[in-house]
Amino acid sequence: MNIQLLDPLVAQRIAAGEVIERPQSIVRELLDNALDAKASTIIVSVTDGGLEEIKIIDDGEGIAKEDLPLLCESHATSKLKELDDLYHISSMGFRGEALYSIAAVSEITVESSYKEDVPFQITIDNARKGPVLAGGPRKGTIVTVKGLFKELPARRQFLKRPSSEANLCQAVLLEKSFAFPQCNFRFISDNKMKVDLLATTKKQRVLDIVSLNQNIAPYEMQELYETCGRFNLYAVCSSPAIYRGDRSHIKIFVNNRPVEEYAFVQAVTYGYGESLHGGAYPYCYLFIDVDPTLVDFNIHPTKREVKLRNKAEIHHQIVTMIGKNIKRTIPSMIQNTEEATPYLPVVEEKRTNYVPTHKTTATGRSVYEPQEQKPIDQQWFQKAKEILQGSEFEASRASNEEDVWNEQMQNDNFTYLGQAFNLFLIAEKQDELFLVDQHAAHERILYDEVRTKQSVQKLMIPLVFEVERDVDDYLREHQDVYLNVGISLERTDDLVWQVQAIPALYKSVEQQLVSFIQHNTGNIEEVQKGLYAIVACHAAIKAGDTVDRMSAIALLKKVFALEEPICPHGRTFVVRLSKQELLKAVQRT
Repeated sequence: MNIQLLDPLVAQRIAAGEVIERPQSIVRELLDNALDAKASTIIVSVTDGGLEEIKIIDDGEGIAKEDLPLLCESHATSKLKELDDLYHISSMGFRGEALYSIAAVSEITVESSYKEDVPFQITIDNARKGPVLAGGPRKGTIVTVKGLFKELPARRQFLKRPSSEANLCQAVLLEKSFAFPQCNFRFISDNKMKVDLLATTKKQRVLDIVSLNQNIAPYEMQELYETCGRFNLYAVCSSPAIYRGDRSHIKIFVNNRPVEEYAFVQAVTYGYGESLHGGAYPYCYLFIDVDPTLVDFNIHPTKREVKLRNKAEIHHQIVTMIGKNIKRTIPSMIQNTEEATPYLPVVEEKRTNYVPTHKTTATGRSVYEPQEQKPIDQQWFQKAKEILQGSEFEASRASNEEDVWNEQMQNDNFTYLGQAFNLFLIAEKQDELFLVDQHAAHERILYDEVRTKQSVQKLMIPLVFEVERDVDDYLREHQDVYLNVGISLERTDDLVWQVQAIPALYKSVEQQLVSFIQHNTGNIEEVQKGLYAIVACHAAIKAGDTVDRMSAIALLKKVFALEEPICPHGRTFVVRLSKQELLKAVQRT
């Protein structure tokens, strides 16, 4: 076997493959450069999905004439000068790989005026560099990329249709713009304006972007703040009335970079806790500002991943911030045309929830928008039946008085009427009907009972499992969190742990228990809630089970004694129908 050096162009194109996957990758990298140049307006234009041309125009500081020849050289950057700078990164770009990689797979022209001086330009065609010439914008920079992968036809075969590639380019522009509301962003596809975002506040920028595809009233989005020493948190979050069936609108930004960090997405869902039912996820745009010395972005070419030295601390603070600020209400099922504002749910899409939370197929996203009041539907009774069978329905949040599960509800003065669809227990109480989800209600009762019983058993064969580094660090410091709920853990090797003893009630859910430990770094309260929910769900009465009268009454007594009718997964399991609402529904008032 003969070893030889790769041709420089081959080596350059191999390196480019790690950074430039498609037109979207080019837009992402050039947006970072424009933002680092302190641009106040950035325009992105793509033709034929970016395969024919990508043009980025900004009004930033520009590039000096003498720096133009260095633009597309390997590891040429203005962001870093020495090794120690890697641990104090405050810029969006820093690797010096983007333009070098783009130049290897396309023709790129950079025209720029440095601080509004005489403009110059340079063109590099698939690594073949041209001379520096006069000409360009009077302010800022224009970067034009043509013929992406033209000399690499095999790479083009992996690309999507031009319209899909254009949508991906638009998506990355929107994602970047969340963290820079002080900038104007425009996106043009095939000479048609698709996005025009004006400089604004952070909350309004979130609303502007979300409104492109969703209809959410501004008052349903809340701003949260937290200052915590070496990091700060800011979030724009939806109220519990607005939710989705997936996590796609939980966006995490660390030092203005969009990152994929499941632990923080998890922290957001934990923060909502009982405010959202199982399988429902909020709209939450979380911005984390961390001391750069605690952050390492230099772990992936696309900078989508991040390492944080204080990850567990941030996780805990996210849960705390959201948990203390986001409150839920208990809805009334029937629309009150005089006192409540009606809302319209949009299309539902089914998703499966993530282990170890509730495993049932989740309800879809439910986004609401105000609409004009409608006359009472003459087919109300039939539609009510459809409601109980699980179809979509018009819902309204009750008034503050109706929202409260008050002390009057917490007594035994009710009449049990029966069971509907082997799913709902129906009771009459104080001029109101109550429909109680039997599974969720029993789950909550078991949840409370499990919390008081800690009969621990030592396992003959310990449960061995591996964890990620942040979980490993967390467990080494917080074994007592699990020990307090009767779970004994031992570290047997680097990143390897085993469960040695568990409460007897956890014997049937060992795998769910291990999965929970592998993915959680919360405080004792979060851990307890998650573990108890796993056990309660497993043992509860199921939807479809027939419940005898005595058992139903016993369960309802416990339900009405609760401070709040919320299951361990956060689902409200009681629906109220007042006598007055029913009278209105059949036009008897």
